[in-house]
Amino acid sequence: MSSGHFHGRLRGVWASLLSASLALAGLTLGVAAVADVGTIAHDSLRSGWDKDEPGLSPSSVASSNFGKLFSAPVDGQVYAQPLVVGGTVIAATENNNVYGLDGGTGAVRWQRNLGPAWPAATVSCGDLAPNIGVTSTPVFDAATNSVFLLAKTNDGATPQLPHWYMHSLDRVTGAERAGFPVLINGAPTNDPTRPFNAMTAMQRPGLLLMDGVVYAGFASHCDWAPFVGYVVGVSTAGRQTTMWATESGNSSAEGGIWQSGGGLVSDGTGQILFATGNGISPKAGPGKTPPATLAESVVRLTVGTDGNLKPTDFFSPANNAKLDQNDADLGSGAPIAIPDGYGTVAHPHLLVQVGKDGRVYLLDRDNLGGMGQGAGGTDAVLDEAGPYSGVWGRPAFLGTSSGGYVYTVENKGYLRAHKLVPTNAGGVQLAAVGTSVGTFGYTSGAPTVTSNGTDASSALVWVVYVTGPTGAGAELRAYRALPDATGKLQQVFSAPLGTAAKFSTAATDNGRVYVGTRDGQVLAFGAPTTSAVGATNTDLGTAEVGTTGKGTLTVTATRAVTVSTVTAPAPFGIEPLALPRTLAKGESMSIPVTFSPTVPGQADGALTVQTSDGETDLLGVHGVGTKDGLGATPATVAFTSVPTQTSSRQTVNVVNTGTSVATVTAVTLPADPALKVDPETVPAVGQQIQPLTSVPVSITFSPTTVTPVADQLLVTSDRGSLAVPVTATAVSGAAHLQLPTALDFGDVPIGASATRDFTITNTGNIPMTITKAKAPLGFFSTTAPISEGLVIPPGESAYQTVTFKPTAAGQAGTADTYYLLTADDGQGALKVMLTGNGVDDPIGLKAYQTGAGDPRSVLGRSLTLEYPVAAGKCQDYTKGVICWSRATGAHWVAGAIYARYKAAGGAAGVLGFPTTDQLTTPDTVGRYGHFAGSGGASIYWSPKTGAHYVLGTIRSKWSALNRERGPLGYPTQDETRTPDGLGRYNHFAGSSGSSIYWTAKTGAHFVLGAIRGRWSALGRESGRLGYPTRDEYSVAGGRASDFQRGRLTWNSTTRKVIG
Repeated sequence: MSSGHFHGRLRGVWASLLSASLALAGLTLGVAAVADVGTIAHDSLRSGWDKDEPGLSPSSVASSNFGKLFSAPVDGQVYAQPLVVGGTVIAATENNNVYGLDGGTGAVRWQRNLGPAWPAATVSCGDLAPNIGVTSTPVFDAATNSVFLLAKTNDGATPQLPHWYMHSLDRVTGAERAGFPVLINGAPTNDPTRPFNAMTAMQRPGLLLMDGVVYAGFASHCDWAPFVGYVVGVSTAGRQTTMWATESGNSSAEGGIWQSGGGLVSDGTGQILFATGNGISPKAGPGKTPPATLAESVVRLTVGTDGNLKPTDFFSPANNAKLDQNDADLGSGAPIAIPDGYGTVAHPHLLVQVGKDGRVYLLDRDNLGGMGQGAGGTDAVLDEAGPYSGVWGRPAFLGTSSGGYVYTVENKGYLRAHKLVPTNAGGVQLAAVGTSVGTFGYTSGAPTVTSNGTDASSALVWVVYVTGPTGAGAELRAYRALPDATGKLQQVFSAPLGTAAKFSTAATDNGRVYVGTRDGQVLAFGAPTTSAVGATNTDLGTAEVGTTGKGTLTVTATRAVTVSTVTAPAPFGIEPLALPRTLAKGESMSIPVTFSPTVPGQADGALTVQTSDGETDLLGVHGVGTKDGLGATPATVAFTSVPTQTSSRQTVNVVNTGTSVATVTAVTLPADPALKVDPETVPAVGQQIQPLTSVPVSITFSPTTVTPVADQLLVTSDRGSLAVPVTATAVSGAAHLQLPTALDFGDVPIGASATRDFTITNTGNIPMTITKAKAPLGFFSTTAPISEGLVIPPGESAYQTVTFKPTAAGQAGTADTYYLLTADDGQGALKVMLTGNGVDDPIGLKAYQTGAGDPRSVLGRSLTLEYPVAAGKCQDYTKGVICWSRATGAHWVAGAIYARYKAAGGAAGVLGFPTTDQLTTPDTVGRYGHFAGSGGASIYWSPKTGAHYVLGTIRSKWSALNRERGPLGYPTQDETRTPDGLGRYNHFAGSSGSSIYWTAKTGAHFVLGAIRGRWSALGRESGRLGYPTRDEYSVAGGRASDFQRGRLTWNSTTRKVIG
C-alpha cells in the first residue's frame, strides 16, 4: 500500500456521514464552567442539546479516563431527570424525598421529605409501583433561587383522597419557601364540570417555567377513568393561576398529557406546546380554530392577559381515529421545537413530534397544520418520515455548521438520526441518515446530545438503554452523533446502571453525566483524571482509501510511569516506537500513529497504552476515509412486509465520498409503479455535489399487491456512477389480537400466592404490534409485564404471567381489576378480567410455603384433599403430610420421620398434631419434629439410628440432658412399655448404650454405659435391682446408679461394676 498524506481540516462536511477530522484524544485536563441544568431536556424548547460540553468529546469519553464518579443512594425510585444547579445535583424520588447532592462526590448537602407517598395499588395500576410521589422533572427558577416540583401526597382521609402540591424548595438548603406548598385544585376554565381529580391524575411531563409561572401537564394512571388532560399553572409567588382541560363538553373526555416524561414546550413568551394521547380526537378542520376536544394532537396554548389558557393552533394526524382505537398514541412522544436557524425562509420555525405508530412528523410552529388539511384530506405537514418502530419519549436535536439533526430512540427499534434538509421548493425534509447497530428495549430513555458548540465531530448522543419494561440490565450509552460510511451511529461508551426508571433521561453538566435509577441511586460519570497517561486533542484531517496517513499523538504522564506497549486496532496502527519508556509526572512523549482506511467514512477505535505496573489506558481515536466517486448510505433500500394499501418511506443518501466536486450527469429512477421518488429530492442533472456532502433521496413504497419488487436507483456523475438496489415485499391481510376473557385463580390461601398465565395470540396473517399494555397492581400483579411495542408474528403467541396474593378472605376482583391490552388491529382495548378467592386455609398456606404439590418438593404431589382428624385436619402427600389444629397451627412432616409418624397413628395417634415443621438438628447430623401428644413428643432421626419417637416424662428427662447433643445421643427405638407393664423406656445411642426408664412410682431416670450393661445382665427392671430411682451420679473413685433394691458402682481404676 502506498504512503499518502492527511488532508487539512475540511471546509465542507460529509453532512450525513462524516466527522470533520481525525481526532486522537484521551484525558481532558480541566473543563470550563458551563450553564446549569435547570429544566428537562436542557431548555424550554426541549431540544435535549447541551452545546457547552467540550469535556464530553467522543475521544475523551472513549478513553479509560472516563467512567463512574459516584453512585449516591436515595430513598425511592428516581423517575425525574436530575437537575444540576450551582454544583448541586437535585434529585427527587417516588417516596417524596428530595436531595441536594454534591455534583462531584454525591455527598448529601440537604434532604427534604414532602409527605407520605401515594400507593399506586389504590387504582390497581402497575405502570409505576409501589409508590407515587415526585414523577415529573422539576424546574429551577433563578429569580427565586428555588426548585419547583409537584408531589402526590397520601395525606387525605383515605388513599382515594390524595392531594397534589406544588412545592418550592430553596436551592441551597432545601427549605420550603414561604407561601408553599400550593394545593392543586379547582376546575378548568374551559370546562367547570370536570373538577381536578387528584386520585386519578398522573403528572409525568417535565415542568415548564415561563413568565413567572410554573406549568404542569396531567394525564391519568393507567387511563383510570374518569379523567381528562389538564394544564395547570402556579405562580412563583405561590398562587394557582389557571387550569385548562384538553377536552371539554364531553363526559367521555380523556386526552391526557404524559409524553413519556418529556416536558411542556415554550417557544416564546406566553406560548405552550404539548402532545395529547387517546380520547376524543378532532375532526377535519384548520389548525387556527382548535375544537373543544383535542386528543391525539399537538396543541399550542396561549396565555391570555388574565392568565388563563386558550388553544390557538393544533395538529392532529388524519388517521387520529385509528390511532385512538389502537392506542397508538401520538402523545407517547413529546414535541421538541427546533432552534431557529435550521429551517428555511418560508418555514423558519420547526417542530418535531413522534408517537407510538412510528411516524416522525415535521411541523411548522407558525402553522401546525390542523387535521386533514393536506391534499385529499391528508396531513398538512412539512414532512413525515417512517413509519418506524414506535417512540415513547421526546426526540433530541444537534445543530452543526452543515445543518440540523434530529434523534429518536425507538421501542424495539433503533437510535435513529434524521437530517433537516431544505427542499427545492423552500420546504424542509427529514432525511434518514443513520441508525445504531443494535436495538433498544421498551422503556429505554429519550436521547440527550452533547457537543462543543456546532462542531459535529465533538457531538455525542447519550441514551439510557434497557432490555425491557423491568429496567433490569440498564446501561448508559454514548453514540457518535454522525454516522459512519455504512450509515451506523457508532457506540463509544457504555456503563452499567442497575435498574433504570422508565423512559429515564440523562442530565449533562460541566463534563459530567447524571442518571437516576429505579433502584434508588443517582449515578455520575465523568473524567476523574486517574489514568496514568492522557492525550491532548489532535486534528489530522482525512486520509484517502488505499493510502496510509501519518500523525503524531502526544501523551502526558499524570504520575511517574513506564509505558511498556502501545497498540492500535485496524485501520489504525503504531509506527516503530522505542519502548519501554519511563516518564516523570508531567513529561510527554510522541506516538506516531497511522491511519489506513479501507472504506470511506468515519472510523473509530482506541489506542491501548499499557504500563509496567499493569495499568491499561485507552485513548479514543477517530479518522475519516475518503474515496473519489459516489456512495450510498444505506447501501441498499429494502422495504419488508409492508401491508397493502399503506405506504412506507425510506431515505437513501447519495454521497460524494471524494475530495473533488461531483457533477450529476444522469438519474434513472425505479420503474416499478409501487415505488415513488419524491421529485424534490431527486438530484438534478448538472447539480454539483460538494466533496463529502450528500443528497438525500426519498423513496416511498405503496403496494397494492403482494408481488415482490426488485428495482434500482441509478445516479451517474463525472466522478462515477452509483446503483442503489431497491427491494420491497408486501403482505395482505390483517392482524387480530385474541385474549381470554378472564383469568380465574380459584381459592388461594391468605398469605400465599398463585401464579397463572394467559395467552396473547395473533390469529391474523400479518404481524401485530402491542400498542398498550397495562398491568394491574395490588392483589393481582406481575413482575414481568409484556412490553408495549412487542411485535407478535402471525399465528404466534406470547404469554403473560399474573400473580394473585390475597391478604384477606373473600372474592378479589372487580370490574376494575383486569389486564388491559391493545394492538394495532382496530379492536381497541381488550381486558382479561382477573378474579380469585382468598381463603383462610392454613394447610394451603403451608403447602404454598413448602412448594408442596411439585414432585420435586420435600412433600411431593398431593394424594388427598384436606380431611378432618381429631380436632384438626390433614392433607397427605406422596412424601409426607401437613396437619393443622387450632392449638398447633399447620406444620409438615416428611421422609423417614413421616413414616414413623404415620406408623404411630399420625395426628390421631400417640404423637398428636405436629407443633413444628421438620427441622435440622443443631449438630446438623439429623432431623426432628415436635408434636403435641403425650404431654409433648418428638421424633428424632439420624442416618445411623433411624427415626424414633420420645414422649412425655422420658422426653423431658432427655431434653434436660441436651437431647441428641447430650450423653444419651439419638434414640435408637420408640418409647416402649416394659414387660412387667409398670413402666416405659427408651434406648439411646450415646455413652456406648444408654436408656431412660420410667414408672409412676420411681419417675424417669437414665442409666449409661457399663452400669447399664451390668444392670441389663441382671435382668434390668425384672431382675433383683428393679427400676432406677436416681440418675447415674459421681462417687469417689467412679460412678453409681441407685435402683429400687440396690446400687451399682463403677470403679474408674478397675473399670468394673460391682453391686
